Amino acid sequence: MGKGTSQPPAPDPQIGKAALMNAELGKEWLSFAKDTYAVSQERQKPIDDLAKKVTQNQLDTSIEQQAWARQAHDRYVNEFQPLQDKFVEDAENWDSPERQAAAAAAAKADVIANATQQRAATNRQLTAMGVNPASGRFAGINRAADIATGVTAAGAATGARRNVEKEGVSLRGTAINIGNGLPAQASQAVGLGLNAGTGAANVTNAANGQFLAAVPMMAQGYQGAMAGYSNQANILNDQYKTQVSVWQTQEQIKAQQTASLMQGIGGIFGMFAGMSSKKFKKDKKKSKGNLDAVKKMPVERWRYKEGIADGGAAEHTGPYAEDFKKATGHGDGKVIPFIDAIGITMGAVQELSSQVDRLEHAVGIGAKNTAHAPKRKSMKKAA
Repeated sequence: MGKGTSQPPAPDPQIGKAALMNAELGKEWLSFAKDTYAVSQERQKPIDDLAKKVTQNQLDTSIEQQAWARQAHDRYVNEFQPLQDKFVEDAENWDSPERQAAAAAAAKADVIANATQQRAATNRQLTAMGVNPASGRFAGINRAADIATGVTAAGAATGARRNVEKEGVSLRGTAINIGNGLPAQASQAVGLGLNAGTGAANVTNAANGQFLAAVPMMAQGYQGAMAGYSNQANILNDQYKTQVSVWQTQEQIKAQQTASLMQGIGGIFGMFAGMSSKKFKKDKKKSKGNLDAVKKMPVERWRYKEGIADGGAAEHTGPYAEDFKKATGHGDGKVIPFIDAIGITMGAVQELSSQVDRLEHAVGIGAKNTAHAPKRKSMKKAA
């Protein structure tokens, strides 16, 4: 860059420090994630071994339960189902009319047989007691015995039929209970096998879930490290953008100040150029000592400081406002009024020209130099 070009401001060291801390934090996060992942893997080994054992046991139990269920089913089909079918068939046919009739006849026969034996015993007893078998009394006793026997026989037959019916109902109920129980037992065994298999799958999935839970931890660690580096880059990039923006703003301000200064100078010149008529001025008097004032003022080469005028972009030649005020009495010691600077300079030139004229006349060279030139009006000596 040139000598008069301004430099962007130095970055705040805290910004770089913050970016570095952000990146270091990302590294620590990644390191923590790695350590945690390693620990989780060490802890996962015995868990996996135990999960394998439990899973295998449950699978074995499932297979065993299924085998038992198949054995129970096969036994039911091959052994119990034929017996059940025969039992059910017998139960259905047990209280048939034929069986009921046979049971009633058997019961009636038993009653009649018992009654016949009882009648013979009664007859023997009556004969022993002297009752004549041909008598009406003997016949009445036998007739009453026959009626009782008939009633008893009818009741026995009816009771036999009812008993057969009850036995049939009971046998049918027992057959139904047997048929309902065995399939339920087989279904229960199958359910136990399925539950064991499901439990084994759940144990395996739980162990896998613990392993998979450690994987996102690593991903988060790497994401944290990447975010740290990204934030560092963003902070540094924002810092650079801010510096460039500040520098551009300063350059724009300088350009505006220079333009304003030149416009001000032009305006001042224009203003005083437009107000140089005698009509606009009063308290007129001779200006003296201009040449001496110019001699007293140091005239040097210099540049403006940064932020003032052109910011040191160009080198200038001129006096200082403090010396100008001290030598001429004009200005405020900070700014040199341009109209006064022009007037002092013109006055000094006139005084210097007057001194040159006097020297020319004193050495006798004025006539020769003016022989072929228009006569120049002599100026009065400046005080």
